[in-house]
Amino acid sequence: MDTAQLGPDRKKAPQEDRLRSYLHFGPPLVGYVLSLALAALALWLELPFLRQTQFAAPFGFLYPAFTFFYPAIALTSFLAGAGPGIVSIVLAGVFGVNFFPHMPGPLSWIALTLLGPMLAMISARVRRLRDLNRATARELARFKFIGDHASDWIFLLGVSGKIQYANRTASISLGWSEYELTGRPLETLVPEPQRAALHELVQGAQSGPVHPLEVTFLRHDGTAALMELICTGVRAQGDQVIHAAARDITERRQLEQKLREMRNWESMGVMAGGLAHDFNNLLMSVIGNAELAKDFLPAEHEAREMLDGVVSAGERSADLVRMMLATSGHRERESEPIDPGHVLNWILSSRTLPENVRVSREIETVNFTADRRSVETLLWSVISNAAESYGDGEGVVKVSIRAGERGLRKPEHARTCNQFEEGETPACDFITVVVEDYGSGMTPETLERAFDPFFSTKFTGRGLGLPAVRGIVRAYSGKLRVLTAQGAGTSIEIQLPAKN
Repeated sequence: MDTAQLGPDRKKAPQEDRLRSYLHFGPPLVGYVLSLALAALALWLELPFLRQTQFAAPFGFLYPAFTFFYPAIALTSFLAGAGPGIVSIVLAGVFGVNFFPHMPGPLSWIALTLLGPMLAMISARVRRLRDLNRATARELARFKFIGDHASDWIFLLGVSGKIQYANRTASISLGWSEYELTGRPLETLVPEPQRAALHELVQGAQSGPVHPLEVTFLRHDGTAALMELICTGVRAQGDQVIHAAARDITERRQLEQKLREMRNWESMGVMAGGLAHDFNNLLMSVIGNAELAKDFLPAEHEAREMLDGVVSAGERSADLVRMMLATSGHRERESEPIDPGHVLNWILSSRTLPENVRVSREIETVNFTADRRSVETLLWSVISNAAESYGDGEGVVKVSIRAGERGLRKPEHARTCNQFEEGETPACDFITVVVEDYGSGMTPETLERAFDPFFSTKFTGRGLGLPAVRGIVRAYSGKLRVLTAQGAGTSIEIQLPAKN
């Protein structure tokens, strides 16, 4: 459609609507019935035998004859519009000519001609103003409802920066009532150092578009809210109004911070993985040469004990390197069929757990293919972490391995649990490893950092157990889930694809 044709049509439309509303609005039936009733009363009072009665005497001042028609014309115009009102004027003239016992005089006709249209237009105008006021009230109520239920804070400001309107969301979030905010400068809701920038933003919005501003609002209780504020100048019926919308970006900034931290950890993981891989090769050379050196020395040689220390330190260093590699998501390319039950039995027989902790096992025979070292690191990390949660007290660590999914029970005697979940349940066949303890459990703050490398609540810990578990689960595209409650224990569920 040609845009040049839209201009005249848009200008004509309001005029046509206004004319249509004047000439006709609603059904005229009520007005006509009332007109007929008043006309019948006028005719009755005009009858000769009633002119001299006491009943008609008080109405003598109402003459000329069309007096009773004027209220009917006005009411008809108010109820139906100016068009039906003018029709009522014509019908009044026809009624006067044909039914009045005495022909109305010239003054009556002149009065009907002048007063009738005047009353019709005035009454129609009153009706239109009433309808416009009702429509405006409905629009204002609709606007207020939408504004009050918006998720953003919405303010309407005067040119001086004083609040003329604040939506319900802003009032509730700030802790001030709408009446307390009205008339208050917006600058008083932000700290002193940011008021100059906010004042500049409001003033700039009066002359054109402005860039959003990150500003801190102070609530009634003194707490702060980081908001992104955008101001737009609006001219309404000659008055300049500033529309200000503020959106809470606290959570967004926290997510951005976590994303930056995650990228930093990924970068550090890549670097640590590369260093650990090279360092592991060097350690293998050190350990191998130490073992060869022992073979060349007599059994009674004093250096053999020192070489044993070198080998032992090298093996411990190799374990630490493997943990670092697992944390960084490193995965050996070679996989082999593994019986997780046999691996678990070998771990428990070759590693040392606290004497106060025993392990309860529920093992199913499952088909599982993976790197054996990764499985050993994963199982030992979660079991040793569960055993250490008991401290010096006695306890039981329950280990369950089965094919498919098993419902994870929350720790006993825990009213509420803290939860961590990462990854998706494998779409193919998978095994589920569940390790449960009833030890100290973790607080929300501890759980949030439990998978950070080198974070540990134990003074002697290295802080690589759970991070290594997380890295292995990621490397195998599995799922990791933790339920824990302080003082009630921890349940860890690991789902890994059966074939890797």
